[in-house]
Amino acid sequence: MPLDISAPDTSKLNNHFILREIIDHVHELGDEFPNVDLEELIHQLTQVNSQKCNPEVQLRGFLKVFQNTSMYREEYLKLEDTTQRQLRDFINERSAADVVREQNFALQPSPAAKHHFRFLDSLRKLFAKTDNIESLEISLKAAKVPLIYENEARSELMEVYSNVPFVNWGQSVHNVPSITVVPTKVIGIQNLVLYAKEQKLRIRCSGYRHSWSPVFSEDGQILVSLLNLKQVTEIPDPTSLEPIPTSEKNNELKTIELAPSSLQGLPEKRLVRVGVSVTNEEFRRWAVANNSWSLPMDVILVEVTIGGVNGPICHGAGRRHKTMSDLVRMIEYVDANGVHQQLSDPQLLKAAAGCFGLLGIVTHVTLELDAMTYAVLRPRKPDISLAIPPPSLKDIPIALQKDFTDQQYIDALADFEDRASNHYYSEWFWFTYQRTAWVNTWNNTTDSTSVVDYPSPGGVWMQWIEGWIGGIIASTEFFQALPGHWQAQLLATLGMAVLPPTVFEDPNPEIITYMPDALHFRRGIQNTRVRDMEFQIPLPAKAGTTNVPDFDPVRRAWWDVINLVYADPSCPMRLTLELRIMGGSEILMAPQRGNDLGTASIEVLTIPDSVSDGEWQDFCQKVYEKWAGCAVAGEDVEAAVAGNGVGANGKVRPHWAKEWVGLRMGGTDAKSFLRGVAYKDEIRMFKGVWTEIGQKQSWTLEDLKERFSNATWDTIVFG
Repeated sequence: MPLDISAPDTSKLNNHFILREIIDHVHELGDEFPNVDLEELIHQLTQVNSQKCNPEVQLRGFLKVFQNTSMYREEYLKLEDTTQRQLRDFINERSAADVVREQNFALQPSPAAKHHFRFLDSLRKLFAKTDNIESLEISLKAAKVPLIYENEARSELMEVYSNVPFVNWGQSVHNVPSITVVPTKVIGIQNLVLYAKEQKLRIRCSGYRHSWSPVFSEDGQILVSLLNLKQVTEIPDPTSLEPIPTSEKNNELKTIELAPSSLQGLPEKRLVRVGVSVTNEEFRRWAVANNSWSLPMDVILVEVTIGGVNGPICHGAGRRHKTMSDLVRMIEYVDANGVHQQLSDPQLLKAAAGCFGLLGIVTHVTLELDAMTYAVLRPRKPDISLAIPPPSLKDIPIALQKDFTDQQYIDALADFEDRASNHYYSEWFWFTYQRTAWVNTWNNTTDSTSVVDYPSPGGVWMQWIEGWIGGIIASTEFFQALPGHWQAQLLATLGMAVLPPTVFEDPNPEIITYMPDALHFRRGIQNTRVRDMEFQIPLPAKAGTTNVPDFDPVRRAWWDVINLVYADPSCPMRLTLELRIMGGSEILMAPQRGNDLGTASIEVLTIPDSVSDGEWQDFCQKVYEKWAGCAVAGEDVEAAVAGNGVGANGKVRPHWAKEWVGLRMGGTDAKSFLRGVAYKDEIRMFKGVWTEIGQKQSWTLEDLKERFSNATWDTIVFG
């Protein structure tokens, strides 16, 4: 029977009200969904609402709620026997710490992929070394697969597959390249480029496919996959739990080579040459194991390649930190003529480090590391009104209002500005409709006395399982039948449960861990697909100063989103609002370029069900229009939007890898706006540097367009 509830009254929508509403009414769905344990769900939500639940109990409860659904059983059967036993033991009250003592975690391919991978596996066997290369060549030709050799002796062949459908992780890009290749050698990539040149085809690369924008290959063209196709298409992904395969050791694109000595005059700095197919998880493990050198910042994801982080100019957090591409000290790539080139001139790197794959097929990047330090984590869950105080108390929706004194707001604002301006790492999360935020800002230390692994092995396993069950829940017919605000609450309940401090922990914990572990504090993110729009807002100077950042535009951008959420009862943003404060950038095409006082990197996330319901795109447009008015402190919002979001101190610009293509910006489509307004000067300089490089390396801009571009970059860069 349908739910007997009225349209949500947004003045009441907070976690306590929604939890109570679910507890009171979810039993009405019992006849329609008999395989969902609604009594267990009610029990767990009652405990949460009473603040009597710890993370293990809650996660175990959610597993029990859905373990008899067809979606759970289907996903469960993909897991290797040992992992199935781990889950059963955990559900049967064994602790996560005990469970992770079981090893040999592995996954089976999903049922939808089994036929596909049977075909791929049959081809993959042909690519092994053989003494009878002539026979192998005949077999591949019969399969209509081009022969791309990976060594001088022509005795090793690149993995090449014909007409394999491509879908990115966010499921926003679909196409069918003519061939998909998985290279392991530089010479193989050189031969591939020569083949593409001969066939007049274009080449684009992908890693874990985490970009939402259409920056990949296209129908009938060539896709280079930096990772094997099984790894990048299966959900859940076991990377966080499995040992690194020894089979990767002969892959030239999987190398990590530390320079033998520190930089001259900078004993705390060291260079490292990294293959673009190295994943963040592999690099994290390398850095922690050596306990000497670390990246100073990075994206949170571990299920991403170094090439995938550098290409679209990704970033971490902390106002002292620029982008990942700003750490590049040398880049190696195969150019449009099939020649393996390298660039280390700092001026040329401004256009080459973050080049979106348009300069060629990047094979290695040399990054600047810092001496290992240790993060002093002090996470907290303050009231949303005190985490980032609003510009005005009138900005707080009725459902989130609480009584605080003027002094509490004054102290909270000072605390926020100190964290945003001075902390090594600065990040804030708000799960939809929650009365608390999660604040993850911290500083570092050289003292390793009390260092622990974070998350602990049991904690990593729980994070992975949380992502796994979260993906299952979001895909069930039961979940999709729920009102949007119920969906948001269930996901928030699951998400906040494993973030410290939890109910039975010290409310002010201190955790000291390795820098890479702190940067990658969440594992298994890959397991739950999401949609994501992110923009970079420049920090202006406070009135009367030239070097003190004004965080008022940031506060306005944050609370504008919260109020947009409350203005739409359909609840298009069903996951999180996230803010990271970071620095500017020297990279020409970085959204943060020119932001000398820092950047507010702010994003909204939802689940795919929200997109299919049709609300997400309209919500993103409204959010962008609000953020476009945050270019300069004190600027009139309407005037800023009319002026394309361009202020005297910079521009409000999207993260290249996130969702922006469908937006209207400044009265035109996003691509035209980025080409003609936001990056007008940068594109001219970008192409000017490329022209200089090309004159030395014997290629032209037209060669780059013909070999490495696609429709998106044709319009923005070459249009």
